[in-house]
Amino acid sequence: MIRKALQAGVFAALGMLAIVGSYGVANSADDKVPDIDTIMSKSFEKETGYKFTVAAAVKGEKWEDATKLAKEWNQLGQALGKNKVPKGDAKSWTKLCAAFGDSTKAVLDASEKKDAKAATKAIGSFNCGGCHKAHKGA
Repeated sequence: MIRKALQAGVFAALGMLAIVGSYGVANSADDKVPDIDTIMSKSFEKETGYKFTVAAAVKGEKWEDATKLAKEWNQLGQALGKNKVPKGDAKSWTKLCAAFGDSTKAVLDASEKKDAKAATKAIGSFNCGGCHKAHKGA
């Protein structure tokens, strides 16, 4: 009798953990879309931005590091277009954000394939001026 009550209690506790855990994950801060400034600084901050850290990992053939960093960068790349257009035409914003996401995906794909030439080409493919001219004004 005690054993069955104990088992029922354990299953109830596990069920509650599953419910609370899934609620916590679905509504966590991780679900929040990073703002444009965060995405840009994490991507292009001199020496510490993904552009530089991924490039260094690729150059050093540290593929595990390159892939890990490229995955994080790609998440930001895919999130950029979820932000409202700060300035300019919405169609242009959508197109340029898609290109940014395509570039971060290309970096990830090349890192996963351990293809230094393709990774370097993808890292160099970002068109900062085009986006800034149309949507930032600088």
